Amino acid sequence: MIFVIMGMEVHPFDRLARAVDELARTGTVQDDFLVQLGACKYEPHHARFERFLSFGDVCEQIRRASVAVTHAGAGSTLVCIEQGKHPVMVPRRSWHGEHVDEHQLPFAEKLEAAGLATVVREMEELPAAIAAARSRSAPADALGRARELTGWLETYWRGLARRRGDGWGRGGAGAADR
Repeated sequence: MIFVIMGMEVHPFDRLARAVDELARTGTVQDDFLVQLGACKYEPHHARFERFLSFGDVCEQIRRASVAVTHAGAGSTLVCIEQGKHPVMVPRRSWHGEHVDEHQLPFAEKLEAAGLATVVREMEELPAAIAAARSRSAPADALGRARELTGWLETYWRGLARRRGDGWGRGGAGAADR
């Protein structure tokens, strides 16, 4: 089973939901899907889904999955790595209305450069990324290295906040909350 995590974000991630549903319809990856759908407007017709799952259920599904596919949120990604997975990260993109800015892409690229994840930039890359992730797992030191990168993400956010002049850089929500 391939477990797909959309997270708790208020913005729908219909682009990923449709891509996964198409893979389930065609049998391209020859595995079942379970999608934690979140706020998506699109509901899959060929992949199983639950809108929301408890944290414990998310952890259990990650452990049971052959591959974990996640939006590029820091919290979801860290949980995948903590559960021993080499996640396939699909960053939400602001120009698709999936998030407020582009912060998920540089975070995902940093994890990929560190060998801790595989990034999907275009949905056409998803089947190959899933195939590649099947043979990989998180290295023993992965969680510590990933947490260092979430520190980088926090610094990135604070820099954006200073440029925008909003409150994110002054005690607002942490990076893992986004």
